[in-house]
Amino acid sequence: MEPRYNCQRASQLLFLEPLKVGKKNGDFVLVQQADGYSGWADTRFLKELSRVEYENQINSANAVVSAFDAKLIDNKSSTVLPHFLYYGTRLKVTATIDGGFRIMHPSGKYAYIKRNRVRPIKKKASVTGKKLVKEASKWLGVPYLWGGMTPAGFDCSGFLKQIFGQFNIFLPRDTKDQILVGDRIDRQSIKTGDLLFFKRHVGMAITREQMIHCSVGSAGVTIESIVSGQPDYRQDLDRDFAEARRII
Repeated sequence: MEPRYNCQRASQLLFLEPLKVGKKNGDFVLVQQADGYSGWADTRFLKELSRVEYENQINSANAVVSAFDAKLIDNKSSTVLPHFLYYGTRLKVTATIDGGFRIMHPSGKYAYIKRNRVRPIKKKASVTGKKLVKEASKWLGVPYLWGGMTPAGFDCSGFLKQIFGQFNIFLPRDTKDQILVGDRIDRQSIKTGDLLFFKRHVGMAITREQMIHCSVGSAGVTIESIVSGQPDYRQDLDRDFAEARRII
């Protein structure tokens, strides 16, 4: 939140993520993500792209990293910067070669990723609540990390942003903005895949009784209940329930 290293983390940026660059302060620059979320980033990890480069690489993304991470290598199997791409990173695959995918690196050279680390970006029409829950359940046990956007550590809104992103559904970065997306529904009408909002927190419904979320109070990604008498009941979340919203 400030242009220095030992300050609070607002979020994390992924490889090839487009940013709007603002004022500079020392080695840091103020950047803004596509949804307007902003913070300070180290200039050493940023690269300026022309509009043509932007259109070629980012607007035409057709694949997403679906594993914990994916090693980025050159044609000699040596790792290239940034070495690893994390879950949720969107890419433009240009060819399939020897069981792997080829992408264009911002340096202008080609780089390669193993096929089992990425998958095609799915169309929204094919998304169901069960698919969203199945994807989210892959990360049960991942620790909570304030500002976290990867399976190395998520926060509540970062976790759901990345899950929905696997299905090409865009969610804003922060809970206060996610609560403005979709349609508000009655608590008794909650079904699988709905977003559940609480005081400064968000989770996703598995059923009307259970939810999956990344909670600091439960040390990470877990399944808990907001209905009294159910296993793993969270009285505090039941008390602080604000509203539910349907995205799909």
